[in-house]
Amino acid sequence: MTDHLYLSGVSHGYGDRQLLNAVDLVIHHGEHVAIVGENGAGKSTLLRLLSGVEMPDDGEAGLAGSPTYRVGYLAQTHGFDEAVTVGDAIDSSLASLRSLEERIAELEGDLADADPEELELYGSLHTEYQLREGYAAESRVEAALDKLGLGGLDRRRTLGSLSGGEQERVALACLLADPAEALLLDEPTNHLDAAGTAWLESRLAAHRGTVVVVSHDRVLLRKVAAGIVEVDAERRSVNRYGSGYDGYLREKAAERARWVQQYGQWLDAMAAERLQAATVADGMGYGRKRDNDKMAFGFKTGTWQSAAASKVRNAQERLRRLEENPVDRPPVPLTLAAPVKAVALASSDFAVEARDVSVPGRLEPTDFAVAAGQKVLITGPNGAGKSTLLSVLAGSLESATGAVSTHGPVGYLQQELHVPSRPGLRLLPAFAAGLGGNIDEHAEGLLRLGLFRPAEFHVPVGSLSAGQQRRLALARLLLGGFETMIVDEPTNHLAPALVEQLEEALAAFAGTVVIVSHDRALGEWFDRCAATRPSPATPSAPAQWVRYAMENGRLL
Repeated sequence: MTDHLYLSGVSHGYGDRQLLNAVDLVIHHGEHVAIVGENGAGKSTLLRLLSGVEMPDDGEAGLAGSPTYRVGYLAQTHGFDEAVTVGDAIDSSLASLRSLEERIAELEGDLADADPEELELYGSLHTEYQLREGYAAESRVEAALDKLGLGGLDRRRTLGSLSGGEQERVALACLLADPAEALLLDEPTNHLDAAGTAWLESRLAAHRGTVVVVSHDRVLLRKVAAGIVEVDAERRSVNRYGSGYDGYLREKAAERARWVQQYGQWLDAMAAERLQAATVADGMGYGRKRDNDKMAFGFKTGTWQSAAASKVRNAQERLRRLEENPVDRPPVPLTLAAPVKAVALASSDFAVEARDVSVPGRLEPTDFAVAAGQKVLITGPNGAGKSTLLSVLAGSLESATGAVSTHGPVGYLQQELHVPSRPGLRLLPAFAAGLGGNIDEHAEGLLRLGLFRPAEFHVPVGSLSAGQQRRLALARLLLGGFETMIVDEPTNHLAPALVEQLEEALAAFAGTVVIVSHDRALGEWFDRCAATRPSPATPSAPAQWVRYAMENGRLL
């Protein structure tokens, strides 16, 4: 039997919310697959079931094949205790390899007196060690830490002393130190800069075993995944697509076009049969009496009415069959269905202005000004100070020096969302909190935005996925009436199709936008907008699309 990951008749959910229903899926050894779908559809759940971390409510899931086949799993949040040191985390990830080294050393000490069975065992263990490139494990750890922006990290530091992003990168380095035959990764690029993401892509693309990745990164999806598994939230099913991410997009567009056409044809057929039955039935109330055919009127009328009644019955039968075999209405994709709330631009020349702001060890003394209506993108490696600068601009972090002035209301979407203080609060009132107005108005606004469906309005915020939490924060930002939006990593946890809608909405926004992002596709979008948008009317006017880079706490 070839090694493979599988789901067989799997149904699974949480509480009264079912995510998967009677799902079958097989991922063979060596396949490189990406899992996509709407936020909250069950992508992370699917990955946990495949990894064996979670057991399904019904059906079977996990690994079939060789008992020595290893599965490496990276969750969105690492599973280490924060009191654990970096060195301990690395040692834990290399435990099986170190155990293998010890067993080989034991056998080597007795090779002179070894029997054939022991010699065979020694040979197989030595071969396994070579295949796993055990001799290079330590250098792989150092290389991974370096490529992930953690070169020189003191291994005596506890994970709790690191930032959330640094902790996740340590976990990723541990996973790749001794890579398993099957690698299952959940949003591995969320805390990586462009260099780290490019390195990870090359590692995953070159992996000779299986790769299953949940990711919103459109560039990674194109470079790593040969196949796409989509989790369908409406049908609680999964569907496989070939030909990579671009092939998936083409197949999805064609699939939806066929669905829309079939639904339209079904509606037309229903309407035609109803009209046929009604038209014939109306005609039955009228005779076809002619003045010169009075004697035959009764006979002909009876004959015609009998034929008409038969036509009505036939039309009603066809209508019944159509109703018993309906074509489901195509679901409306989650999109930013409403434009970003219009605002009146501040009369000041600058929407945000910072003078000599600094944060010891994180941000060097910096001057930064953004003109009203400008769109600004800030990029740079992890630890460069980008999020720190945004926190200072938004007022959530106090600067040690200087001052920040803003004009008009400022909205801020931070990278790391806090755990809900009231996890039992329903989604709709959580969205409406502090925004004024009545709940019906907020429900209508949230529905128009298209980020959530009505059925989700009553879900407790503590039960929302990371992507749904991000969408909730994004909804409050977009409909908050802000003149300036400060947005840190806006594409994290968002489905690729939704990211493209967000890009369009931000481009159409009349106010000011300051974005920090590692998303290379978003950077490409920004550069296209900068190249195609009209230049300022006067040479002295500031450019409307401006890109900055940061490094070592300095804005370049």
